[in-house]
Amino acid sequence: MKKIDLILLHAPSVYDFRDISIMYGPVSALVPSTSIFEMYPIGFITLSDYLESQGLSVRIINLAVKMVKNPNIDVEKLIADLEPEAFGIDLHWLPHAHGSLEIAKIIKKYHPDIPTIFGGYSATYFEQELIQYPQVDFVLKGDSTEEPLKQLLHAIKQKAKPDSIPNLTWKDKTGAIRSNPIDFVVDDINHISLDCAHVIRSVVRHRDLIGHIPFENWLDYPLTPVLTCRGCTHCCVTCGGSSYSGRKYLNRQKPAYRDPELLAEDINNAQQYLNGPIFTIGDIRQAGDAYADTFLNALKKKKVIHPVVFEFFTPPPRDLFQKIQWAVPHYFVQLSIESGDEAVRKAFGRPFTNAQVDNLITSALNYGCERFDIFFMTGLPKQTPESVAQTESYCEHLFQNFGDNRIHLFIAPLAPFLDPGSLVFENPEKFGYKLFFKTLEEHRQALVQPSWKYTLNYETKWMSREEHVESIHKVALALNKVKAKYNVISEETAREANGKIIEAWQFMKRIDEIVDVRDLGSRTRKLEDVKQEAKRYSAAFASQTREMEWPTKLLCINPLTLLRNLLFGKSGPQVSITDAIVLSFKILLLQSNRFLKQLFAAARS
Repeated sequence: MKKIDLILLHAPSVYDFRDISIMYGPVSALVPSTSIFEMYPIGFITLSDYLESQGLSVRIINLAVKMVKNPNIDVEKLIADLEPEAFGIDLHWLPHAHGSLEIAKIIKKYHPDIPTIFGGYSATYFEQELIQYPQVDFVLKGDSTEEPLKQLLHAIKQKAKPDSIPNLTWKDKTGAIRSNPIDFVVDDINHISLDCAHVIRSVVRHRDLIGHIPFENWLDYPLTPVLTCRGCTHCCVTCGGSSYSGRKYLNRQKPAYRDPELLAEDINNAQQYLNGPIFTIGDIRQAGDAYADTFLNALKKKKVIHPVVFEFFTPPPRDLFQKIQWAVPHYFVQLSIESGDEAVRKAFGRPFTNAQVDNLITSALNYGCERFDIFFMTGLPKQTPESVAQTESYCEHLFQNFGDNRIHLFIAPLAPFLDPGSLVFENPEKFGYKLFFKTLEEHRQALVQPSWKYTLNYETKWMSREEHVESIHKVALALNKVKAKYNVISEETAREANGKIIEAWQFMKRIDEIVDVRDLGSRTRKLEDVKQEAKRYSAAFASQTREMEWPTKLLCINPLTLLRNLLFGKSGPQVSITDAIVLSFKILLLQSNRFLKQLFAAARS
């Protein structure tokens, strides 16, 4: 069998998450993945698709999902049995600082001569420190590494020097660190693809469905992202993907957009296989109103039947929602307003008013928006415990003003880390922050602290770590009560959720007491004794995560549709008949429990 050129591995946030006691808390409350951040970056799909289009073979293995699905899996044996030309590991989000480096260490244990390649925003920022780890051979920098990675893989296969490869940091034969500038920066992202067919072919080829899924419950909830751009026109002060960060660390002087008609085609491709919502990553108005209009016109022609999710960074004009309603039959909206306190919101980098928010919601609901999600954050500039507490009254205002259960409100802490490369990370004192960790190694070690309070890499002059923890628990309790009052969630759900939050909050105080134990051996034993409780209480905010899930059909992935597209797609058969039937049947079985539960629930109602 031909040797695979590249295996892309996604590690859990903390490699030892199955063995050590960590109270994760609400750090992942507003993302689809669990607290170990098992969702791999969208770049895995674009990289693998591009490389395979260039004649290279690529496999994706989501180790984190495999470890969650099968607690007894032997990760070392799995890695030992792999022998590609190279391994690729993402360090896009800093919460993977521990897991990614541990996985690389295991690779070197069994394959000392197979190179490891790191990439992502965090890898780019910490490239000089990252390359010094003995288990790291190459770091590819920037936000568009498809072509540099192709060049690097050819160099590895040909045993050639990588001197001329753009965006690359590496160690030469003498051990000296070499760093090429980030010269490869794309002006658009029309060269990438998010075609589901590519991933499905890889699943069949490698007989590995679980290793390819983006996050743990994706088969029940196949949220599909499409990418509008790389880069951003805005400058939120804690964001590592802001316009400031892009210019300074990624050599991205302006966003690279995807052609709006290609974006519409991405959505159309997704609906050929999946029955879930399709999420447009990035505000479609960033490139201007003409871009948004062209995209919506193209979307209308595709006759999209599944819900499309639009996120906005600033309130759009009223007529945009009229155009969206004309283009798609079902749509949802997401808006992060961060705080109901306008001064806090402005200090964060979102200078729009509460009146503008009200007008935005009114326009969206009047023009057929089926769900409107609003997000709040704690740990922001100028935000005090009193300001956080006022979120309850602001949410009450929203429900009173609109009286519509299509509105869903969520809150989470800015955790566990401030983004490296953000304005606040670079100038903490200027923005009223104090950083506890600055290096990659400090963040790596922080991830294995006993609770998320000690993992936080900052506090502000307005809120200490302790006040931050207290504030998020108090406001979460208050928000659940408001949601129940206005029938967004049931009274029973609110009571159950708040009971779990209170228990988790009390448990964190027990963790504080254990941390104060001076004897290291005694402290270690006490933490081991509460390991199972830590796992249970880490999910205290899970009800909010479930509420975030948008409606889906009984069968999120239709096996018959999948089978038809695999065998009779516009490009002809993509896999053998046997493989197509086996994959479709396996997906049907994996979804059967969810299907039966929803079917019985529908029958009862």
